[in-house]
Formats: sequence, C-alpha cells, structure tokens
Amino acid sequence: MSRKPQLAYQPSMWTEKLGDMPDSLTPDQKNHLLSSLLIHLDIRLADLLPFIFETRIEDIRRRAGSFMGYWQARGDSPARFPPAVLYTAWHQNFPKSRDHLHEMITPCAKEIALKESDRIINAKELKIRTKNVTSDTFSTVFTPGRLREFYQTNSPFIWGILETFAASPNRYRKRVERKKAAENWEDVMDQDERDDDPDFDEDDPAAVRSQGAPELPGFSRDPDMAILISISAMTFARNRATNLLPTICGVFFKIEGTSSRVVRMLSNIGLSVSSKMVERIKENISDDAIRRARTLMKSGRPFVTVFDNLNFYLRKHQQRITNQNESLNVTNSAILGIPDEGIDVKKALNLDEHLKRRGQRKNARFQSDILPTPADGEYLQKAFKFIIAEFIVRYTPGSDKWEGRAAMLEKITAAMPHDEPLTPTPTDSRPFGVFNVNEGSKRGIVDLLDEIRQRAQMDTKQWSEDELRILGGDWLTSANIRAARRDRRDDETPMECLEYGQEVSELFHFALQATEMLMRTHYGDENDVQDPTSIKAHRGLVGRSWNINSANYSAAKSMSRHSLIARVLHIAMVFNRFNQWSQLETWRPTLEDVYAIADHICKNFTSQESMSKAREAGDDWNTHDRYFIRDVLLFCEFERAVSYADAPSILRVLRYWCLAFRGAGQHNYARECAEILLKWKYEISPELKKLLSRAWFVNRWGKEGCWIAADLYLEQLNLLVKRVFIAQGSGVTADYIIKKGSACVETFRQVSYLVSRYFGNPDRRRKSKELSFKEDLRVLVEDMERHQLHKELQKRLVPDMKAKTPGVSAIFDVMAKGAEIWQDGKWSEFLKATTYDEAEGYPIGFEPDANEKNEENIVYLAPGRVTDVLGEEDVAGQGGIGGGCEFDTGEEAA
Repeated sequence: MSRKPQLAYQPSMWTEKLGDMPDSLTPDQKNHLLSSLLIHLDIRLADLLPFIFETRIEDIRRRAGSFMGYWQARGDSPARFPPAVLYTAWHQNFPKSRDHLHEMITPCAKEIALKESDRIINAKELKIRTKNVTSDTFSTVFTPGRLREFYQTNSPFIWGILETFAASPNRYRKRVERKKAAENWEDVMDQDERDDDPDFDEDDPAAVRSQGAPELPGFSRDPDMAILISISAMTFARNRATNLLPTICGVFFKIEGTSSRVVRMLSNIGLSVSSKMVERIKENISDDAIRRARTLMKSGRPFVTVFDNLNFYLRKHQQRITNQNESLNVTNSAILGIPDEGIDVKKALNLDEHLKRRGQRKNARFQSDILPTPADGEYLQKAFKFIIAEFIVRYTPGSDKWEGRAAMLEKITAAMPHDEPLTPTPTDSRPFGVFNVNEGSKRGIVDLLDEIRQRAQMDTKQWSEDELRILGGDWLTSANIRAARRDRRDDETPMECLEYGQEVSELFHFALQATEMLMRTHYGDENDVQDPTSIKAHRGLVGRSWNINSANYSAAKSMSRHSLIARVLHIAMVFNRFNQWSQLETWRPTLEDVYAIADHICKNFTSQESMSKAREAGDDWNTHDRYFIRDVLLFCEFERAVSYADAPSILRVLRYWCLAFRGAGQHNYARECAEILLKWKYEISPELKKLLSRAWFVNRWGKEGCWIAADLYLEQLNLLVKRVFIAQGSGVTADYIIKKGSACVETFRQVSYLVSRYFGNPDRRRKSKELSFKEDLRVLVEDMERHQLHKELQKRLVPDMKAKTPGVSAIFDVMAKGAEIWQDGKWSEFLKATTYDEAEGYPIGFEPDANEKNEENIVYLAPGRVTDVLGEEDVAGQGGIGGGCEFDTGEEAA
C-alpha cells in the first residue's frame, strides 16, 4: 500500500529551532518572516506557486483548495474569492506586466486561430466541386457527424473557445442539474424560458441532441450544432470553396421546398450555397443516377424495369383566360437488380426457349388451375391462426403488462407458415428517371420501351434479341403490352413485335384493388342501417370521414384492419365469457390460451362450414361478419407474404382473389389473377419463375420481414417527384423533371434523412395515435357486445333494398359468386382470348366483358373506387404493401 507524500521538513523542526516565537507574531510579521526565508533560500515565486498547486502533499493541497474556494460568508468583500483579490492587486500594482502579458497572449491566440483557420480552408475534405458530386458523395462525404470530428481534430483551439461560450452552464442549468433528481422538470424550469421554446419536449429535453453529442443537462438545444454552424459559416465567408456544410444545407433546404429568397438570404450569411449551385448539383446527380442504372443494365446481371404513369395537374388553382390549366402526363421508371444466387440466368432469360412455351395454357382447367385446392385451404387456415394470435397478443388492452409478451410474439412469428420466402438481401434499386411519354396506351408503351432502350444506350439488337426483358407495372401496363404485342404480331423485327418483353403485374396495385373489393363487398348499402357488421356502421362509430365515393387507400385499409382486430377481441371476450372491456384489461392469458382462441375463431368464423351454418340459420349479421373476417384475414396474409417475399404464398391468395374480384365486379384484375396463375404454371420455365418471384419485391435494408412490392417502391419515388421534391411555379415542366427532379430523388431522400436525423427531428405523434387507436377498438367492441354478435345464432335479416320482393337477403359470398361467373362461360372466353396459337399467332381483342360491371346485388356497390391519387399515408407505410402504420387512420393524406 503506497504512502501519502509528506513534507521533508515537519513543523516540529521549527518548534525546536524557534520555540514558541511564531505564536506571538502578528500575521504581518509572519509574512515578513516567510518572505525573508524565501529571499534567504533564493526561491522564485515561479517555482513556488506551481509546487503549491501541483503537489500531492495533503496539508498543502488543503490550503491551496481553500485559497481557490468561494466564501459566501464574507459578504460583499472581494475576499469571498481569494484569486480575485490577487488578480486585482496584480492589475493595480503591475500595469506594465499586465500590458506585457496581454501583448504576449493576444498575438499567440491570434496566431493559433489563424493557423487553424488556414488549415480548415485549405483542407480538400471540405471543398465540394459541383462537377464531382455524385450519388455516392452524400453517403460518404455529406455526413454532418464526419464534419464535426474534422473540426474538433483540426481546430481544437477555435472549437474550445466556442464550446466554452456555447456550452458553459448558466445559473438556470446549474440549478436544473442540482434539483432535477428531486423535483419535477416543470417546477425547475422558469416559465419565461418554457414560453421561449414552444416545441420544447418536457419529457425528453435531449430529444433534439445530435448523434454522438455529450450529455449536457438542461440544454434543450445541442451546443455542438451551434459550434458546427459557426465555424462553417466563418470559414465559408473567408473562402467560399470551403463549402461542405453550406452545400449540405443548401441541398436540404432546396429539396424540402424552401423558397429561393430564403435560400439566398441563408447564402448571404454563410449557411447555404446559392440556388444556382444547388440546381447544378441536382442535374449532376440526375446524370449520375442514370449512369448507375445504365451500368446495371449493361452489367449482364438480371434486372427488372418498373415503370408507371405520373400525372401532374398544372395551374389548377391559377386559371385565367391566358393561363389555362393542363395535365402533364409522364412516366417514371426504375431499374431493380434481381438477386441471381442459385439461378442459371442465361437459361432463365433465353428468349427462344421462352417463346417456345407460348400457347401451353390451352391445357388449363378451371377446377385444377384456378379454384383453390384443399392444400391452399389448410395453409391459409394455419396462417389465419397465427395472424389472429398476433392480433390478440399485440392489441389486447393491457397486453403490455403481460408477463413474457415479447417471447409470445417471437414464438408466434417463428411459427408463421411460409412456402418459399426469400433470403433478406438489400435490393440494388436505381431510379432511371422520368420519360416524357404517357404509357397508358398501346402506342405509349411502344414509345416508352424505345425511349428506355435509347436512354440505356443499347441498339435494337442488344435490347430485343439478346435476352428476355422483364417489365413490371400495374394491370394496365401488362394489358397494354399484351395488346400491343397482338397488334404487332406481323411486324418483321423482334423490336417491333415486342416479343422480347415479359410483363409482370406488380403486387401493390393488387392490394389497391383488394381494398376496393373489401369496400364494395362489406361497406354496406347507403340506404340501409340494419347491419351493424358493415364497414359503414363501424366507420360511423369511430368517426372516420374519408370520402366513400373515392376511398383513400390508407384509410380504407386502416378501417378494415381495425374493424377486424375489434372483432377478434370481441370473440376473445365471448370465448372467456367476458361482457365488459375492462375485463380484457385485467386478463392475463398464456400463449396456449391465445392459441385456443385463435383455433376457435378459425373453426367457427373463417371456415366454409361456419359460414354455411350462419347462412342456414338466417343470421345475416353473423354471416356477413364471417365473410368479412375471412376476406380481411386473406388481405393480411397477402401483406405478410409480401413482407417476407413469399411468392408461392402470394399465388395461393391470388387463387381466392381471382374469384373475389369476379364476384365484386372487378373483372380486369380477376382476369389478371388468372393470367398470372396460368403463366406461372404453363408458360414460364422454372429458372425464369425464380427470377420473376424475386422481381416482385424490394428490400431497402436487407432485413427479414422488410420486403415491399416493387411497384410500391416506384410509387414512393413518384410521391417524391410529385409532392416533395417538385419544382415551384413555372419550373414544373417535363424537361425540368427529367433533368433535375426524378432520377435524383433517391439521393435527395438520403440527404433529407441524414440531415434531419443528425440535427434532430423526432416524431412524437405515435403515443397519441396509439391511445386513439385503443379507444376506437373499445367503441367497436362495446357496440358488438350491445348487438350480441359472435354469440348464439338467431334470425336477423339484412334486406336487399333493390330487390322487388321483400325478405331477400343482401348478404352473399363474393367468392362463391365469382366462381359461378367464371364457370358460366367466362372461363372459356378468357382462355380463348388469351391463348397463343402457333398457326394464327396471338388472338385479336380482349375478353368481351373486360370492362363490364357485375350488377348483382352485393353489400356495397354504389361508391366508385379506391383512388389512384396516392399520398404519403398510402405509400410510405411500414407494411409490405403500404398504407401507413398500424395506428394510422389514413385521413392525414385524404
């Protein structure tokens, strides 16, 4: 054990030599005695003072600490702080020394600051030249955290001075630090200071702190941000070539819609580059993005070209006789790399082999190739069980207090059935920019494909003869490609015949149509208020206000899911013989209890036998309720299959939707379901099937369960082009969008994310949404309990208001009706109209009923369709097919 350092000469030595003499001396005499000893020993104060303040000897350290302390009891005397007395005496008695010290310190500080400033403005890392900016620049160079580390390393003196100025605690923050543990934040914080910051988060005062910043109690803003901006603005004023942070800020301000006047003002004070430089950067990034896409297309790796219409309505609210509105119809596109592990790509994309398979669907049969099989039913019943179990564990009130809830959810997720989900890998997605072509027609498709070929810098042989091209879009895109191919079957070159293209109908648009099908089938007759199980009844209970004639996708999906969850929770109440919502809040089940309820729901509410039983009993309420539960669970299974990129599971769902779309009068997508099912079984090689199953999906981060539909990815790009990064005023032209506003939007999104995340942009809305969501569930469940749903069957009629005779039920199974329509001649007509004949070529024309509406009485027929005008709530959701997060109502974008 080490000993503490001691004085070499103890006080006892002086007692032996001087006796009691020091006790009789006055303080002034003692000072003279000590000074004489210093002179006698020839000790300099420059040596003595460092010894006093640096030594580890306890007696001397105690006296030094007392000298540096603050003595409140000494009143207003300067002696409260002894160093201040010393400083005052020094300034009063040694003015020449003071001036000499200032003369030494000031040039030294200036010299250090100048050297650091020169080092910064000469640093190549901080200089951005417009012509060198690429898409990769933003992920490597344009990172604010990297810039802070550079300043701290290369200009520690300047950073230290500014940090002292910005981060030193004031009286209020010192008080906060002392009292925060014992008092509430609101009591400690002065009212004037709270009023000064209306956005201050009292629950989390560090919410706006940048990544990697130190904890500074009491600071509502990160001082490092102010220091970073200050140094950057000063160096930018000294040398405009030192423009890293101003360039980041300029691009961020511009793409977030900041006006040119504001950007110019920010440029004048050194916080941004000019608007002209930002415009040059946008054009360079667009060119670089197209080069990157072109590189992928020429690399020999498989890819899918996804494209979709993008319509702008210009000057809609500014129309004058000389300034009339118009519609700008262009087409946005993206190139998506397809993972090719385990696939013979050359064999899969062999054009000659693919063409030999045309016409094999002539052997197809409705019963074996379209109707769901018993295996499909068993698979979906198992999937339904675990979806229901997840709903119960995740959304039951009070479930957050269940013991082992997280483990329950993990076990349910692990037990979910899958067919062939893809291994999570990040998708190589490369925006290809907008084309000034409207692809919504056969002629438009032909022109667009030629424009894509030219932008890819391929000749006609490279594009149309070397290999099969995979083309993705919605139903209309696929139908136009097939129609154009039929019309051009006699053309001479493969480029003109369009035989090189393999169209793929993408999945997000199937989800859009499925949501419309749910609205058509389950909304309820506008003239009827006698069905408490309809979506109309539930919509009125929870006060949703979206337009029934053009239902917003996110709102319709949200209402369907919330209604389903409420029904599941009410069945759980009935199963446990509860009759009040509060009993659910105190319920503490095991996972086996949850599985028992899920099995009960699958057996008694989603099986065909349960539906027939309710139908035979004349209970239209419970019959409709069972149809609704089955149909929305099927939608949830489709979303889950997309989230895990499970193509075989999607095909199972399409078998059911092929019938449901027919029964709901959506013939185009009913035929498209059949087209996909027949093409996958008869006209696509196993290797190509693997490629197409991967071309359906995009995974940004390579995480499990984070796949989205490829056309949803394109719709997200469309949203950025049309709503977020759009030009202002007269800048909305096709040329501007092509050159500066479409291919670059993925990079812009990255900039927006990096900057807002670093400088603090927390989303604090979820908590209120979650509470509102739970309250909606309570209202729906209590209404079901009041109507005695999910209990004993009884005769309850939902009358068909259009029927000529009274007593006719408006409830029927849309899938059974769809199967009847298919088998009533529609199947043979479809097969005849779509089968390739080796002698005659492609059939001419469409199926006769392609655009007809089924006028049979269904529960909901009057409103129009789910809108194609998609907003942020529709396409920016967390699910594999968009539609907002689980607590959203979807009405924000309505």
